Amino acid sequence: MAQPFPYTYYACDCYDGNNTSSTKRASQLLQEAEEEERTFDPRSPRANYSLYPLEHLLYCEDCQQVRCPRCIIEETLNWYCPSCLFEVPSSVVKSDGNRCTRSCFSCPLCTSNLQTYSLDQTGESAPPFILECQYCRWSSLEIGIEFEKGQGIAAQLARLGNGGKHIPTNKERDKERERRREVEMRKSRDLLSPSTESTNTDTERDDRPPSHDDLFSNLTAFYKSQVDTQTPSNPFSSHDINFSSPSAYSRIMNLYSTTGSKKNKRSKPSAMREAASSLEGLTIHDPISDAAAIERIKREGWGVTLSPAQKHAQINPNVRFTDEIRPLATLLCTKRSKRCRSCRQILTKPESKITSTRYKIKLLALNHIPRLSIRALNASPPTPVASRTAETFDYNALKPGIPAHFLLHLSNPLFDSIKVTLATPSTTPGKVHSRVTILCPQFDVGANTDIWDDALSSSLSPIKRGSVSEGPAQIEAGKIWDRGRNWTSVAVEIVPGFTNSQGSGSEEQELEEDEDVLEIPIFVRIEYETDAGADDRGLGDSRGSKGEKERREEAFWTVVGVGRIKGA
Repeated sequence: MAQPFPYTYYACDCYDGNNTSSTKRASQLLQEAEEEERTFDPRSPRANYSLYPLEHLLYCEDCQQVRCPRCIIEETLNWYCPSCLFEVPSSVVKSDGNRCTRSCFSCPLCTSNLQTYSLDQTGESAPPFILECQYCRWSSLEIGIEFEKGQGIAAQLARLGNGGKHIPTNKERDKERERRREVEMRKSRDLLSPSTESTNTDTERDDRPPSHDDLFSNLTAFYKSQVDTQTPSNPFSSHDINFSSPSAYSRIMNLYSTTGSKKNKRSKPSAMREAASSLEGLTIHDPISDAAAIERIKREGWGVTLSPAQKHAQINPNVRFTDEIRPLATLLCTKRSKRCRSCRQILTKPESKITSTRYKIKLLALNHIPRLSIRALNASPPTPVASRTAETFDYNALKPGIPAHFLLHLSNPLFDSIKVTLATPSTTPGKVHSRVTILCPQFDVGANTDIWDDALSSSLSPIKRGSVSEGPAQIEAGKIWDRGRNWTSVAVEIVPGFTNSQGSGSEEQELEEDEDVLEIPIFVRIEYETDAGADDRGLGDSRGSKGEKERREEAFWTVVGVGRIKGA
């Protein structure tokens, strides 16, 4: 385990595929555990996807269950740029993509933010402008791009290619596509006749290899034309497929029109075909370009090529060398709310203001579920290093076969006192069987009231656990070890099992990785009474309840990592 010992994980019941109802109560879970003798196995493959720290879990008050990242549904509230903090409407995101359309760019080499600088030596902000990285010192001059204005860099970059060449717009591409289509038709008609000078000129222009943007534009226009031709004759016919969004007027006319239905009836539409030429977006592999790229790598080395991460970040997948890269527009971030997958209740909802980090709603599991922790009985509690006098307990070297005592600490975050019942298997699952005994499985924990109530109250008298003259503290079965305002500690006796090298008279088994880690599954059941009309138990508000109380119970599995058993 990478996490230091001891640790505590909480299990979400969504790992169990047989659990169809996510709103099962504690009594149902306990009854299933008793009848089917089902014990949570922390070493099963499913447990890797169900165990989480308490800080990573949310809580649904309607279902009264913890919610892990797989039990929630995320909803996007707004989009914004993390560099300029400009909120982007969702319509702009759908049309222009999830990148900033202003002047926020990232370095294509190191992904740091690019800054806009002027090349004017007089100190005034005058053109030309460039983009420069303050980390790796990459600038747009390396690819031959300069800007006329310091604002609206995205719009200027969309019209400039590497080397300063002009990138045609969509209208210009459409005109060029129509011109080339006319040239192809003229060549097919004049195939047997000699070509004129104008035709030769057009042919020379048509022989230029299309760019990646041109091919994408041609392919988009081709499929758009194919979709437009697929108009269904009958919207409810089984063999008609409408690839585009349905037209309300056409559907209504086909439904209620009776005159001329036979004349207007159309046959089954032809299937959509694929692109067949470069004018339609077909890309043909060119082995000459690959040979030229290999020769360049032999001549200049691997330093001019891009890493897989740099190549993946580029929009053009055919980019191979550093002089072909382009600045990357900053990816937009989102603020999201989270809902319970079962009842659709909002679990977390941040404020819509971009600069705010607060939450309107935030139902954390640590505010509704008791926190469990374990430590060795003879180990000192966490204190500054300078004040430590006792020896530090080594959790990575548990002695097999020798009983050891630990303290299981449980703290209550609720404003109501709870009754806790703990259950654990007598032997831990896995190849190394360790014996576990909770000396006090049932106890009460006080409410999370004001800290001054503990000082003024005399109900919680201190528990005497021996002194220097009387000797060490004695552990008694059925009694708690210590308690406070909203916490209680009980003793746990653990006998670590033997590993394969220390087993006597038994078959030796090879241990896999982390098989010698002592993990204890503990089933926790809590019962408490709270105000019947309180919408939020964390506030302890009884508005409208008229003093009525209701009994609630909850149950969940936890896994406590005690330490690592020492080998021979």
